[in-house]
Amino acid sequence: MTVAYAAYTVVMLEIERRLRQTGGPGIIRFELAGNADESAEMMARWGSRGRRLARVSLWLDFGYMLTYGAHTALLVDRARCRLGHSSALPLLAATAVAGDAIEGVSLLKVLGGKQTDIHARRARRAALVKFAVLAVCLAYAAVGHRKPPRTTEPG
Repeated sequence: MTVAYAAYTVVMLEIERRLRQTGGPGIIRFELAGNADESAEMMARWGSRGRRLARVSLWLDFGYMLTYGAHTALLVDRARCRLGHSSALPLLAATAVAGDAIEGVSLLKVLGGKQTDIHARRARRAALVKFAVLAVCLAYAAVGHRKPPRTTEPG
């Protein structure tokens, strides 16, 4: 899983690099635009090549969600085992992935010119949820990483 996540990350970073070469912002800034005017300004700065790259990035992101979601869930599960918490905690990663999926669909609609203000706001809200949940998951994983593995008492 880690190899798939790393490989997908390399691909996504290359698309991000090319997107920025168009003179516009990166995809995360687009995710957080939050309104039609700012989204339109970004798309204009990108030009047709940048909009095409953004669309490719968003479509590929649906696969990327699976890799980072699974990787995050595994990190949380490892921490959970060390800390002795509920086995449901790795499901938090699914919340981030769901937020990312809502964001992706909304941004594809913005790129398509469909109800851009509504979809830009929805994408921003979903992105903020995604980033917040991922931050919590990674902080939890870091705490769990610092604690030695639990051992069971012979019984």
